[in-house]
Amino acid sequence: MKKSILKGCILGLIFFAALFMIGRIMNKGNTDMTTEMPEAAFPVIYMDLDGQAYNELHGYAQPVDPAFQRENITVLGENRATGFRLLKFGSAVEGLSFEVRSVDGERLVENTEITDYEENASEITARIVVKDLIEENEEYELIFLVKLGGGQTVRYYTRMIWCKNYYAAEKIAYVLDFNNKTFDREASRELAKYMETNASGDNTSFHRVNIHSTLSQVAWGSLDVRREMEPVADLVELSRQTASLRLHYVVSIQGESRLQYYYVEEFYRIRYTQERTYLLEVERNMTQFFREEENVYINDKIVLGIAGEEIPFLESEDGNNFAFVVQNKLCSYNVTENKLAVLFCFYDKDNADIRTIYNNHQIKIMDVDELGNVKFAVYGYMNRGRHEGEVGIQVYYYDGARNTVEEIIYIPYGKSAGILQEEAERLLSVSRENYLYFFMGENVYEVDLYGKNCKNIIHTVQDGSLQVSERQRVIAWQTGSDPYSGTELVLMNLNNRQQSDIRAQSGEYVMPLGFMGEDLIYGYARQEDVYRDSAGRVVFPMYRVCILGTDGTILLQYAQRDTYVLKCSVEDNQINLTRCARTEDGAYTDIADDQIMNNQEATADENQVGSAVTEQYEKIVQIAVKKEINGKAVMILTPREVLYEGSRELAVWPEQAEKWYYVYAGGSVKGVFRSPQSAVNLAYEAAGIVINDEGGYVWSRGDRATRNQITAIETAEVTPEKNSVAVCLDVMLKYEGIIRNSEYLLADGQTVYEILESNLPDAQVLDLKGCSLDAVLYYVSRGIPVFASLNNGNAVLITGYNEYNIMYMDPLTGNVERKGMNDSREWLEENGNCFITYVR
Repeated sequence: MKKSILKGCILGLIFFAALFMIGRIMNKGNTDMTTEMPEAAFPVIYMDLDGQAYNELHGYAQPVDPAFQRENITVLGENRATGFRLLKFGSAVEGLSFEVRSVDGERLVENTEITDYEENASEITARIVVKDLIEENEEYELIFLVKLGGGQTVRYYTRMIWCKNYYAAEKIAYVLDFNNKTFDREASRELAKYMETNASGDNTSFHRVNIHSTLSQVAWGSLDVRREMEPVADLVELSRQTASLRLHYVVSIQGESRLQYYYVEEFYRIRYTQERTYLLEVERNMTQFFREEENVYINDKIVLGIAGEEIPFLESEDGNNFAFVVQNKLCSYNVTENKLAVLFCFYDKDNADIRTIYNNHQIKIMDVDELGNVKFAVYGYMNRGRHEGEVGIQVYYYDGARNTVEEIIYIPYGKSAGILQEEAERLLSVSRENYLYFFMGENVYEVDLYGKNCKNIIHTVQDGSLQVSERQRVIAWQTGSDPYSGTELVLMNLNNRQQSDIRAQSGEYVMPLGFMGEDLIYGYARQEDVYRDSAGRVVFPMYRVCILGTDGTILLQYAQRDTYVLKCSVEDNQINLTRCARTEDGAYTDIADDQIMNNQEATADENQVGSAVTEQYEKIVQIAVKKEINGKAVMILTPREVLYEGSRELAVWPEQAEKWYYVYAGGSVKGVFRSPQSAVNLAYEAAGIVINDEGGYVWSRGDRATRNQITAIETAEVTPEKNSVAVCLDVMLKYEGIIRNSEYLLADGQTVYEILESNLPDAQVLDLKGCSLDAVLYYVSRGIPVFASLNNGNAVLITGYNEYNIMYMDPLTGNVERKGMNDSREWLEENGNCFITYVR
């Protein structure tokens, strides 16, 4: 372990020294009140499992909510022990201790000082034993507290589990072996049995390869690739059979004149048995480090190399200035003056190690003007600088004339960097009038960047009640507390802060549905058509859908007799409408979707990100500039940061009244939802997990047994006084030790959801309408029955399954029935996949 870490660090310093030797740097216009970003100061911790280093932990300057720290999980040995290694990077360590807490962070289980350790000039190694106060196979939060010279305490978070027969060491070894074999032409042939090569794999770019790519692509094709840093494995998720792991490292390829360096991240999802290991998913992302001082300026192109085409890019209205981000480095280019400035990057020639290249933040370009001034935000974990070890949003202003960068405001955040990045994707925008708009928690905030005034302008009430345009220049939301009874929409232009409203006619409701570019999509429903079904779900059939242009004119109205729109989705230039029709008896039935095409061509930028195909590197990314570049005369600028007195921190602590669900997949946060159905559907599609606000598991793709039967469920039959819905509810509640008369509660107007929620105070009730049968069988696997309502008003209770059948209690017969798996899927889909269940 020690050898591999030291080798990685030494090689890392060598390659970064080569990477950032800048020959031509010109700084003009810097004032005396400027400085360079402070160096990284925090140590890094690696956990140890049977001598193998894994789980790279980065320090936090302030306590954060442990429920959301899900970067990795550490496994304790049989005697509840684990080792770790702390790399000091020159920091003086004055004290060490650790805490063990419940996964939500609320309950302190243990707080122990670490006094038995070995220390030398570069590192500290130790072994800790957790007290006999924890339960086997239950997750906890392990927090290291490192007291540095000067009295600052830095915290390091990892989930922790004490378990047997989870084979964590074997799973880590498999992933590292797979990675090693990709660098050996002969050994890589052994990987063929794990691949699922098919047409869905993209074999045109080394930027992203996965399990569907060709074996040659996974083995780097004809590239002469060399690892410059040993890969570090993070154990992201772990269950008895499955595990998810993430690797990161740096490779080099010999270019025409010197080595080119690339940051590589890999994600693996595997299933381990004692006979063999099954590769369920693998994805590798490779991005070139942009070296602005080299010969990357060819004719009218700035060549970025192997990277994703979706890099952040924004140009001024006249196209004479633009900014772009590649591998967490923000640059701007002045076309007329042939100047390129590196505006922000945590790593540079003097600060190049595992801390500064840590990839847990994002950079967003928010505005580029005609003078070359740039407003941008850095959000997530702060690798170094005045906010090192914090999670938050930094808003910066680059002054093109002075060649300086100035922090305008800093907004700290209490959850994880991943969740902040997901929220910022929904809305993080700045206007030309210097107002910042961002989504956090359940709210949208408006901040006067120079007056430092902050106000909450919107409180969202459910998923979809806030809609944001593609360029985040226009937002729309409903007024009122009930999204299904809103009679007014508010439309706000964030550039000029002007608001307008859309009002429903008397007897109607109106709801925002999304944006096509900057054009708002919304729909009207008649109040008498809106209703709640027996499970308490609102059905909102819209008889008319409209598209409103940015100039306030109606571009299109969609309406068909006896046809209603339930929801819509936008993809590329197409709007997909999910529809239903009214039958003769007044009921609604699902019908085929319809589409609306956008035939208006988007205005092209004067400078554009594109790609080119090369023989050696396959597809590479480049920026096509509107005029030819004199590569030998490009002026490289490195702005300095403006000093200021005091603090520019603005604390925003949003209250969160509603339950939220967090989807993790591929080693990162994929979505944040109020609706458990939306969260489970995304997690099912992405082979991930769903977590609640307390850090508890709501759903997991890789943790379902192949069969299970809840034998403790007592069957019951309908009676003249009790229908099948009431029977199913009574059986569910009795299973949890609660006796109720659900027929009476239903007659009193309560819904299925409300009855379960009010009578299961220690459980979280989940409305999973629209989820697949395969998804909800997870709960049956955990010993929890699933309520399924049918179109005819009856209900059944799913209580078991195996590879071929499901078992369900049918109150009409009073028996546990069997039905084939495929027939069950079809039967329940025809009935709308209307499921309700719970987690304890």
